[in-house]
Amino acid sequence: MNKITIKKNLIDQAISNMQSAINKKNTIDITSNISFETIDNKLILKATDHEIYIKTMLKIETLQGKIKCAINGELISNVMKALNDIDEVIIEEKEETLLIKQNNSSLFKIPIFEINEFPFSQDYKEMEKINIDNNYLLQSIKQVMHCCNEKENFNIAMQGILFEIKENKISIVATDSKRLGYTQKQNNENIESFNSIIPKRTINEIIRLFNNDFEIYIKRMQDTDKLESIGFINEDIEFYAKLINANFPDFSSIITNKPKVDSIKIKKEKILKAMNQINTICSRIKMTFDKNLITLETLEGINGSSASIKINDIENTKEEIISIGIVNKHILECVSNTKYEDIEFIIDDPNKPIFVVTKDFEEIIMPQIL
Repeated sequence: MNKITIKKNLIDQAISNMQSAINKKNTIDITSNISFETIDNKLILKATDHEIYIKTMLKIETLQGKIKCAINGELISNVMKALNDIDEVIIEEKEETLLIKQNNSSLFKIPIFEINEFPFSQDYKEMEKINIDNNYLLQSIKQVMHCCNEKENFNIAMQGILFEIKENKISIVATDSKRLGYTQKQNNENIESFNSIIPKRTINEIIRLFNNDFEIYIKRMQDTDKLESIGFINEDIEFYAKLINANFPDFSSIITNKPKVDSIKIKKEKILKAMNQINTICSRIKMTFDKNLITLETLEGINGSSASIKINDIENTKEEIISIGIVNKHILECVSNTKYEDIEFIIDDPNKPIFVVTKDFEEIIMPQIL
């Protein structure tokens, strides 16, 4: 008899976490399945869709014999969600089916498959561990990820976020060619330089699965500073992903061209309130920076509508008036992603990039033609 008892909420959550690693478009492909295997009184679940690979280790309440099979990932997820949350689940492998039982009242019979090897799998024991500030990495990724474009076809490097360590400096950068968000921080650990582009889809999964409780492992490509894959590991889950093999735009030459002029300072709450108001009737605006005053005016308002909103009590020492065209969402997404109240705009020419500076990250935004 090959049978286990396991807490329902535990296995239900684990299977839900693995849905992103399942190929749901081709149900006969090996990647549409989750691998079930009992090892050392734990149930090991594995899944991959060729691009990401997730492995989860679950505590078993009771074990008789052993289980080793594969089962359709979407099907087993639906079954688990249909069961009662408060009870344990009995899982039994019998001939060519997996029996899912609960409280002598529910019984599901699901066909199983033999599975020995996935097309993409990793083991952190064979990878290089790197030590960085996990909180900094996660927060930086969240702050700049709105700048990347996962639908970009011309340059696939823009479909992800650059994670680079060079000369003991960590850089987290994203761009869609119209804006570029970045953070940089010194890293005191002695880590050999590398650069990698993490797909936006992978970023979303990392944020969903982990807090700060993980270790990072990397697999380098031969004869290059690029990475082949990356792993995020804690005691309950192992998450691995392939990285984008492309050359990221030369961001360093852009960020070093920050104008050497006084910044225009404004509070986050004020700019967000004004931008949200004018955003109701248009997607592009003209921003005019006067001394102690910013004026927002519509460009191409809906059905010919228009609006003008003034923001007072800003800090601007410039004597000259500067007007720039801007896409509303570029400012809204940028400013919304800082946790600090003080925002600085650095502008010296209405036709050149605008630098938006906060205490935790910076963003460069291309202006619109007025």
